[in-house]
Amino acid sequence: MNENVSEAAGEFAVRFLEALMQAARFTLHVKEEQVADQGVVLELHGADSGLVLANNARLLYAMEHVVNQALHHQGRSDSKVTLDCNGYRSTRVLELQLLARKAAEKVRTTGVPLSLQPMPSVERRVIHLTLAEEAGIRTESSGLGLNRHVVIIPGQ
Repeated sequence: MNENVSEAAGEFAVRFLEALMQAARFTLHVKEEQVADQGVVLELHGADSGLVLANNARLLYAMEHVVNQALHHQGRSDSKVTLDCNGYRSTRVLELQLLARKAAEKVRTTGVPLSLQPMPSVERRVIHLTLAEEAGIRTESSGLGLNRHVVIIPGQ
């Protein structure tokens, strides 16, 4: 991605998100970070962080979707913005990797497929990537919409 395009997208996303948070009367601050392999990351922090992270961070993911839709509407479809709040994403990745490995071990031991709880696509991807090289199991996504989840299946 072109660095200038990324920078302009980041500035737009910060302004858009600040206006959105002001309209919602959230007490949150936005800090823009450039992460080489992730493009623009906007880190949120403040008194209303708990609201953003409630219910498995559904609001965080929804706000990210709205920001990216606004970028697309502005003709910046080549830009992607990731939202994070108080380091939630990195902590969640570690939790998901641990969950995936424990579930895979259970499936190998019992020989019975195991369905995980529904989760957003970015979290399902972590599960799939974590278990991609694991012997004796495979993964697939199942379900529709908010009920989409990962199923860990014995065998190759």
